[in-house]
Amino acid sequence: MKKIPYSYTALSKQVWFYSGVLYLLLSSTVSIMVEMYKIPGYYESQNIGITLLANAMGILFFILLSLGHLVCYSEYDDEKVTFCNRITRKKKTFFYKDATSVIFDKNGAKFYDNNEDLVNKKKPLFIIPFFRDGKIEPISIDHFYKLMKRREEELNNPDLFKVYRTYKVLPGYGSNWKYLSFAYACLSFLVILNCATPLAVILGMLQSF
Repeated sequence: MKKIPYSYTALSKQVWFYSGVLYLLLSSTVSIMVEMYKIPGYYESQNIGITLLANAMGILFFILLSLGHLVCYSEYDDEKVTFCNRITRKKKTFFYKDATSVIFDKNGAKFYDNNEDLVNKKKPLFIIPFFRDGKIEPISIDHFYKLMKRREEELNNPDLFKVYRTYKVLPGYGSNWKYLSFAYACLSFLVILNCATPLAVILGMLQSF
């Protein structure tokens, strides 16, 4: 079985997730040091338990988001394709013989049992989504596309199986996605700037005590 995995949408998005983790770690360190050194005006008003719990949940949330693209994947061979979810442990398998057409569009690879449903954009029999907390890996989906084209050529009958593709550049990899990457880069920069405040507080307390 060959695998079609997902990768993260943009490196800057991953940086944003982990800069959020860094900020929460620094904030937690500040709270712990305030508790340790009993800083007047702050020690009395903070609830260390709730603060650390909230920060821990935030860190877990960011880490899970950063790993979201690893949850789903597809496996395929010459007869069938299976979409898998690691968290729910659910798998859905589809045999190519049950479809008369497949279209690769902006949302995914969709299988239909008749061209009328395809033209009318009805619900497909099966779909390999191009986005699942990340974007589909380009080399793997290209290999799958070529497999479908080989099947089309072998059958040599458009009534039995036909392959369509509506894009020139794989969705998620065009120039427009650079704007999304830039937006996440700006968010990362703002979060990293905010990390300067708790870091300065930590250094100040270390020098004072």
